[in-house]
Amino acid sequence: MKRIFIFAFILLVFARCAASPAPPAATAMPTISTTTTPQAAPEPAEIKALWFSYFDLLLSKGGISEENYRGKYEVLFDEIAQYGVNTLFVHVRPFTDAIYPSAIYPWSEILTGTQGRDPGYDPLMILCALAEERNLQLHAWLNPFRITPDHRDISKLDRGNPALAHIEANDGWVRRANGRYYWNPAMPETHALIYEGVRELLVSYPLAGIHIDDYFYPTREAEFDAAQYDAYRAQGGALPLDDWRREIVSQFVAGLYRAVKRARPGATLSISPTANMAKNHGEYYADAARWMREPGFTDWMIPQIYYGFEHTKLPFEATARSWAALPRHEGLRLIYGLAAYKAGQDDEFAGETARNEWQTGEDILARQTVFAREQEGYDGIALYSFRGLFGSELTDIAQKEKANLQKLLFKE
Repeated sequence: MKRIFIFAFILLVFARCAASPAPPAATAMPTISTTTTPQAAPEPAEIKALWFSYFDLLLSKGGISEENYRGKYEVLFDEIAQYGVNTLFVHVRPFTDAIYPSAIYPWSEILTGTQGRDPGYDPLMILCALAEERNLQLHAWLNPFRITPDHRDISKLDRGNPALAHIEANDGWVRRANGRYYWNPAMPETHALIYEGVRELLVSYPLAGIHIDDYFYPTREAEFDAAQYDAYRAQGGALPLDDWRREIVSQFVAGLYRAVKRARPGATLSISPTANMAKNHGEYYADAARWMREPGFTDWMIPQIYYGFEHTKLPFEATARSWAALPRHEGLRLIYGLAAYKAGQDDEFAGETARNEWQTGEDILARQTVFAREQEGYDGIALYSFRGLFGSELTDIAQKEKANLQKLLFKE
């Protein structure tokens, strides 16, 4: 793509008075089948969701057979469905990888221990079939900009990983922050790559929707995207760096929303930002309040209200009320993310007077659900994560939390 086109596009996107642009065209994308899969069932009136993170999907090194994989998730999905959960957010692309055969991304290492190694079957298709059999809505959860999970050598990346060529070329598409690699959010080309990956998922699998969480800008350091910001200013852009980054992220989300609706109009886009509004705005450059207020950004908002009632800085009730009070566009559903993973655990960042709340309380999740249901416009809850309620080593307190929550909300 020629430099003049890139500059013109960036100016159009980020000028205050410019109209909302169409998503940037994909660059050098692989061909994907356009055969559309059947629509998922209508979404539930009350969302009762569970996050299935890549930690929950992690298999032993070398992987397991298709038969064993299917058997494993038959048992787990039976337990989830019998508990009363009706919606799953499954981590299908935790990094620049995939738990399904992709024309864009290499196989995820969580399946076999080696990125790019084919397990010999399609795990996502199996999960979709098992979910459908149990009336579970399955949403594909992805982290759009994250490339590597830790401070690893890039030699661990498969040669087919689309990030590797850009790392080696040092062309700006990939940047490093805090020892990890990320797609540069300030480049329209990286947006196009992500959109194409979303289209691939929606035309290939009977998914209820696409889900992203709170990974947007990975750093506040000015040099991270200095080349793109300097180009923007050279073309006459006047936004300060922080406002420019917020506009970048909002334009990415708007483009993602359009990509979802174009691939399958009935699919849902859901976003789960941190519940700390100041951190969203000032650190991640995520204008979640705008996305709730204006149409064209998201269908569901799921703030991660991962705090106890006694949390000294962000107590649950006050935080939940602040989200419930935000203006919403017609059709926006507000779902409360709850911290099932904290049940029975030390909450070290809650403050000294509150850090043992989850170690002594037996019904925190139940009481939080009661409170959430009392808020105007309540649409459901989402629990993070599978291991917090269904793990094999739950504490006695966690077991009681699980039982109390089921009695309150999920028993059918």
